[in-house]
Amino acid sequence: MVGFRPSNIFLGKYGVKIYKLAAANGYTWNNIIYFGQRDSMAGLGRDRTVVMHLLGDLEGCYRTVVPDNFFTSIPLAKHLLEHDTYLIGTLRSNRTGSGSEVAQKRLRRGEVYELQNKEGVKLIM
Repeated sequence: MVGFRPSNIFLGKYGVKIYKLAAANGYTWNNIIYFGQRDSMAGLGRDRTVVMHLLGDLEGCYRTVVPDNFFTSIPLAKHLLEHDTYLIGTLRSNRTGSGSEVAQKRLRRGEVYELQNKEGVKLIM
């Protein structure tokens, strides 16, 4: 039986996070151990900062990145596209920069909706 451990109450929220960039075959390209705020890419937000640090030298090599929906955003897709890297992922409807049209669009079963902006970022719902 495990007793009460007050140090583990906020472990998920304030603890150490490990982010990993892996290839399709399971090979680990890069990883980051995240302890808290970093100022190395100030103003980008944690989601974009983590992706940019993980990519490192792989950015611009015409690779495709498939992140979790926490990391997927339209500004990140635009930035990666400008640097010859592609992004495929699910986008949260309440994500900043996704636009009100995306958040309010309701689709029926089997219906597909597509948007593309001037920078070449395509959104398929």
